[in-house]
Amino acid sequence: MPTTLGASARAADVVEKQVRRARVDADTCNLNASLLRRKISSLADFHLRHWKPRSVSLREMQSTYGGLAGWGRTRFQIVDGALHYPDLKHNTFGCVLRRTPILAWALLELLERHPTLPDVDVPVNCRDKPGSELRPRRAPILAFSYTTGRGFSDVPLPDYTYWGLPYADLPPWPAWLKSMEEPQYAWGAKRDSIIWVGSPTNPLRSAFAKCAAAELGSTLVHRMPNKDQMHELAWRCKPGAPGTPCATKPDQWTPLEEQCRHRYILHMPGISDWLEHFKHQLACGSVNIFLGRRPNHRALPDGAAPARAAGVSAPRSFEHFDFSGPLLREGEGFIFVPLSGSGGGACKQLRATLRELDKSPAKAQCIARRGQQLAAELAMPRVYDYMASLLTGASLRQQAGVAKAAAKAERSRRVTKANFFTFVPPAKRPWMEHIFRQWHSDRFNATPLLPPRAEETASGLFH
Repeated sequence: MPTTLGASARAADVVEKQVRRARVDADTCNLNASLLRRKISSLADFHLRHWKPRSVSLREMQSTYGGLAGWGRTRFQIVDGALHYPDLKHNTFGCVLRRTPILAWALLELLERHPTLPDVDVPVNCRDKPGSELRPRRAPILAFSYTTGRGFSDVPLPDYTYWGLPYADLPPWPAWLKSMEEPQYAWGAKRDSIIWVGSPTNPLRSAFAKCAAAELGSTLVHRMPNKDQMHELAWRCKPGAPGTPCATKPDQWTPLEEQCRHRYILHMPGISDWLEHFKHQLACGSVNIFLGRRPNHRALPDGAAPARAAGVSAPRSFEHFDFSGPLLREGEGFIFVPLSGSGGGACKQLRATLRELDKSPAKAQCIARRGQQLAAELAMPRVYDYMASLLTGASLRQQAGVAKAAAKAERSRRVTKANFFTFVPPAKRPWMEHIFRQWHSDRFNATPLLPPRAEETASGLFH
């Protein structure tokens, strides 16, 4: 096993190369916008590379939904340009924290912008981790998810936070991008420190927490929100008056905009290495540093599609990544610090990283600027275009008539903006009514806040 000193030196060398890659001239410190946009437009084909046209049957789609974890799944169909939601017969606990109604809203918005989308069945794994592993001599499973990975066939949809995360007071993506243009988030106004918001939930984080004070001192700002209070906020604490979020926040609650006031933001994998707010922190123009072990990219099963397609490839730094993951490159918009050994050298390796960045402040600023540019290119029109391309491509992979047959078999009902709230169960309504609806008031138009009717309460609620 390599020594901590050797691992630290190698990590510092990796970071030095990443920093060196960042050009400091004002004219060359920008991403190639046209190339980036071409890559964004190729993402849907990349994520659908495992299937041939008309290769997925109704039987396979029914089996796919049945194979998803009951506590983390939902399903929709688009049929004749309209959104449908199945009668799930309470055979699922559904998605946590309002993910199902937020996805339903996103799909309704998508259909308003792309009314000619073809019929498609959309079973969704709404957990943080991908779940459809590629295996030898087994056809890949066509399930949608928020994340995917080299060894998985999950097809990633944009995650729920693009439309806002009510309990975290996180506004929709366009409002977030706009807010990050304010002067207090400019590079020169940021604090010369690194912030980490997280709990010691695994050996790496625990090892880091033990050595951080001695190695980093006041350079590191650590916030560890109370776990029980976070649970209370997310699950039980209801908002007050319309537009007023829950007033009770956990100890050491640190909103994302506060993190953006620091020049450096530290990320370490928790249960998964997917970072749902990574795009938000890229957008704030800080240097984002991911401290973790490089994934062991095992060989793919025989017959699986290669890891590169349509001009983009899976990122090297992450085991799990979202739809935009193939756009991430080490040293271009963020810094990856690879660990080896037990994790006891994590603090030394991070200190060496900060030292290298401090030696090249203009290059550090360049990395932050490129991360911000990448996030800005993922504006909502491109997010919707990606969704449209993805669902169109998925429709072409499914056999003709699959979506209509699935909607009939599952007794799906049409969802519209006019009846949206009849599908939202009582436990999920306060946040959706008082916060989410306020954020999207110009798009809700005259959507009534209808109470659930007996029919929907019995079998058709969003799970």
